[in-house]
Amino acid sequence: MDKEIKKQAKKKVAKKEANKKTIEQRLNIIKGQIDGLSHLIEKNEDCHKITVQFYAINLALKKVMEVYLKENLSFCLSSLKTKERKDTEFLLEQIIKNK
Repeated sequence: MDKEIKKQAKKKVAKKEANKKTIEQRLNIIKGQIDGLSHLIEKNEDCHKITVQFYAINLALKKVMEVYLKENLSFCLSSLKTKERKDTEFLLEQIIKNK
């Protein structure tokens, strides 16, 4: 039984590391998108191209936030002090409303 618990714990740690790597990769992609958007604005590109980039960045941020919160929300909230927790819960409500 002890071996089974260790095996499950090892799987959980591996999954958490994989999720962390996924989040980091997505954030790096978003950085590139933001740099590209900045370049489009700097060159006075047409509104359609710029709007498409804003849309793509918005979707990418929402997805990375979803991945992060799915993995970390419980721990995040439980580790906060009362005031911080209320503030964080308010922010999460705002995020959910603005999906």
